[in-house]
Amino acid sequence: MTDNINRLKDENNPTETEKKHVPVIEGPSMMTAGGTYEVTVSVGIEPHVMEKNHYIEWIDLYLAEQKIDRVDLGPSAEKAEATFKVTPQDELIGATEFEVCHIRGVNVCGDCGLTSVITDFKAIESCNVHGLWESSMEVEVMSSKEKPGKKCSWKA
Repeated sequence: MTDNINRLKDENNPTETEKKHVPVIEGPSMMTAGGTYEVTVSVGIEPHVMEKNHYIEWIDLYLAEQKIDRVDLGPSAEKAEATFKVTPQDELIGATEFEVCHIRGVNVCGDCGLTSVITDFKAIESCNVHGLWESSMEVEVMSSKEKPGKKCSWKA
């Protein structure tokens, strides 16, 4: 399925089709585990039409490859937009306590005091005419628990 997903090819020079189809993610760049946050995904740098013959079917939102939800739209929807409630969990941070180094191999953090992880939101939408489109936004998730030691955060 990922082979058929369209993405913005040149951020500084989007095509007309990209301008109307790339998901735009608006949400916090930093969250605390256990908190609840709103993330809005609108379709298109320029708003996508919602007409009988050309519309957005649905929008999915993921946090660190975990699906948050899907919002079904369709030609009767007022806007090609969806708002999601996101509640990151501390397990997201604990699950990423390792790094891969091309020199030293895989390093496990153990009890290093990991307090955050840098990961991303990913939005995928389906246009009934132009297919699947994806974009992402980096986000840092902070632990809700105090951990002694240094802060270390790695890309998930």
